[in-house]
Amino acid sequence: MNINYDKQLEQIRSRIGTERPQLLLHVCCAPCATACLLRLIDLFDVTLYYANDNITSPDEWTKRLGEVQKLVRIVNDGLFEMKPAVPVKLQTAELRPQRFFEAANGLEEEKEGGARCAKCFELRLADARDAALAQGFDYFCTTLTVSPYKNSQLLNEIGLSLQTDAIRWLPADFKKQNGYNESVRLSNKYGLYRQHYCGCPFSIPCDKNSTK
Repeated sequence: MNINYDKQLEQIRSRIGTERPQLLLHVCCAPCATACLLRLIDLFDVTLYYANDNITSPDEWTKRLGEVQKLVRIVNDGLFEMKPAVPVKLQTAELRPQRFFEAANGLEEEKEGGARCAKCFELRLADARDAALAQGFDYFCTTLTVSPYKNSQLLNEIGLSLQTDAIRWLPADFKKQNGYNESVRLSNKYGLYRQHYCGCPFSIPCDKNSTK
């Protein structure tokens, strides 16, 4: 049975008082982050966490990181459609593509969205969980659910399996409430690079007309 994780996020938002929860938000790319930030920066103290060992090309990894840095400047300079109560921060994990290849070992021929992707999600969300736990965040989450090509139910199931009493998963389905279309609009508005594959070498033959 599918769970309405968007509704769960709204319920959590409704219970937030004057003290802003600290959220470590795993970010896959700047375009996906745009719509997610519109749902979060009014109530959460957000730190973006760029940890994407699946982007095995150093040039592509660096290009996407540069776009995330650009988005953070736009938000913190007051040029975004919503002004954060506190500046959005950014942390970057070292690129270690061998970790992705180890996780994908034996799953190279899996179709996009299958078992290989689940392993990739688990790898990156575990990285975010560990970073959030080490730094005393209240929640961790990911921007990946804004994409219509990503299984939000699976992503939330993985996130929930990784949470502990000390660090909680923030349930969300950012593609809801027109999230994906908003990400496209905002990317165009701010001139953000929209890639046409998720980042791993196995996804390059995917549909070139849509951002992953």
